[in-house]
Amino acid sequence: MTVVNPNEFAERYVSLWTQSDPEARLKAVQELWAPDGVYANAIAVVRGHEAIATQVGYAHDAYATGGFTFRSCNNARGQHDTLRFNWVMISASDGGLEAVGFDFVTLDADGRVLSDHQYFDTPPSYVVPPPGEDD
Repeated sequence: MTVVNPNEFAERYVSLWTQSDPEARLKAVQELWAPDGVYANAIAVVRGHEAIATQVGYAHDAYATGGFTFRSCNNARGQHDTLRFNWVMISASDGGLEAVGFDFVTLDADGRVLSDHQYFDTPPSYVVPPPGEDD
């Protein structure tokens, strides 16, 4: 397996969620995830680069509209083919804490995500509807 620096990986991962350009976002997803990789959170489970990039874009647009951004907590830990790391959702204007979450990922032999399970330790008070429910 490719050796992955846990905090460098977490930083790349979290910065993806702040990427506003759809093409750059898809490229970052392709670099981070295996082609058949899975992303799962409380409301969605998606597979493959296009679907993951779409989900990330939806979350980015929804939370950026609310005035929020994401930062890594620089506390990633790896074990065998897994990583766990925290991130925070903060106000883009004043840095106020809105939410704390973590991801648990399994990696393939090339160090790309096979599965990513995302959780909130402290859920946000700012909630957006799942895709398609705000139409």
